[in-house]
Amino acid sequence: MKIHTLFAAIFLLFIVTACYEDKGNYEYREMNDIEITVEMEDKHPSYALGDVVTCTPKLTFALGQESTNLDYEWSFAGKKISHTRNLEWVADTVANDKALQLAVLDKNTGVTYFGHIYITVSSKYAADGWVVLSEKDGNSTLAFIRHVSGFNTPSAAVRDVYQMINGHPMGTGPMSVYPHWTSSWGGEEEASWLWVAQKGGQGALDVSGSTYQQKATLSQIFLKQTYPEGFVPAAVMDLQILSLAIGEDGTIYTRVKETNKLFNTGRFIDRPLTSDAKGEVKVDGSMIAYTRFDYQAGLLCYDKNSAQYLHIGDYVDYDSGETRVGKALPLKVDEGDYKEGDAKLNDMRNHKVHFVGASSKGTDFTMSYMAVIENQTTGKFYLQKFTVEAYDGKMSAVPTKFESQEEMVGLGNVINGSAKNSFALCNYQEQAPYMFISKDNMLYLYYMSNSTLYPCAQFESNITSMNVNIYYNRCLMVGLENGDVVILKGIRSADGEPNLDRYVINGGNTIQVTDAENDFVLFHEKDFGRVVQVFYRWNMSWNEYFY
Repeated sequence: MKIHTLFAAIFLLFIVTACYEDKGNYEYREMNDIEITVEMEDKHPSYALGDVVTCTPKLTFALGQESTNLDYEWSFAGKKISHTRNLEWVADTVANDKALQLAVLDKNTGVTYFGHIYITVSSKYAADGWVVLSEKDGNSTLAFIRHVSGFNTPSAAVRDVYQMINGHPMGTGPMSVYPHWTSSWGGEEEASWLWVAQKGGQGALDVSGSTYQQKATLSQIFLKQTYPEGFVPAAVMDLQILSLAIGEDGTIYTRVKETNKLFNTGRFIDRPLTSDAKGEVKVDGSMIAYTRFDYQAGLLCYDKNSAQYLHIGDYVDYDSGETRVGKALPLKVDEGDYKEGDAKLNDMRNHKVHFVGASSKGTDFTMSYMAVIENQTTGKFYLQKFTVEAYDGKMSAVPTKFESQEEMVGLGNVINGSAKNSFALCNYQEQAPYMFISKDNMLYLYYMSNSTLYPCAQFESNITSMNVNIYYNRCLMVGLENGDVVILKGIRSADGEPNLDRYVINGGNTIQVTDAENDFVLFHEKDFGRVVQVFYRWNMSWNEYFY
């Protein structure tokens, strides 16, 4: 009986399948695949919060004809931001080097195609730009002007940003502002912070470069949580591991940080930095060539107390992480480098150094410097040029090549003791062989190619600070006593653009900077208060060689 039942079931199944008509659609068509190219003018785009991000993607279709039934979805750092083909998005998400992605859905086939580019969106403050420290209505104030490339027009200044963020004035008696960084590999924050030195209020403050919130006060980082007797902060310079707190009288106090991954670890000691074996001759830090300390493993200082140039070491071993920091080392120069009458770098007793700055960096971690010096006997001015090797953590004196000393004719009329002089030295000398020197409201240009001093620009108020640290020295910021801040272009420019060589050097003209429009003025805003210091702040840069 069971066998009969099994045969009956098999027979019925055969009948059913035999009668089934396959009505499936097996017409095969070639897919019109889409290749998406998302490109921008800058290969590494960087934006601040609030910037408008635009992108017109290129869609290439495999069959040569564009599909019509498409949906678009843009996302950034995993967040959906737009459903249009061409992107126009007000950046509202902070993320570093994340994918800006376009997804295109072909609704005819259900297939989604993708294209992307990596971009960075930072706080509106966590970007390259100018910092302006000034004194207004008796208070210290900070302003930030975002300026990325040097060719574009800067964004409007965010004024008194410290008080706006922290809800109270920063202090009084502003002195200086300098950025500092942590390691780019797992550091506390990618954006640089700012040490602001001032006489009054809470004294020197450390401020976040991305939020402008106050993060630390210098006095609390000393061993006794107060300044050493008589110390008035004039500057704070944080290197990779070594920190320098420089007093108004030039005295330097130091701190050795525990790591380069955090902004503030360790404490300043109450013993001043000295240059002699007995620890009796204090180093004067009033004149430091503030430049790529990560590249040189330290900073060059002219120490008027010992009448010589010194290298303040900040060395971290690449392999072991061992640190050798905090020594003020003399320079080692071959006596054969000097000509008769040249001032010797380790014996400047008959000369006054008015300025020293970095002019270029070599491919082998050397750094070239230029100094403006005055012979105290003859009253003549000279330009010193020398190149210093990087500190290797072992040397007791840093090898240095003395290059030349040449007279700077006519400089005595500019540096004559009657006014404060400001200096700005281009550090791309091959393309911009200039040094800028101010006297009162006049800006002068010293042209290295022919060793000649030229009147360059005249302002409506005395010049108090200058800086040319922006990308490739493309422009110069000038801060004035009356509260104006001006950015001059033309240092390096394309054909047909304003150019200092053509207008000032070859044409013999002087730029007149007033309220009127001027081809050389990229930016001019007023009412910052008496400008104390202007500085181009790299958001991420001088930590490239942090180990």
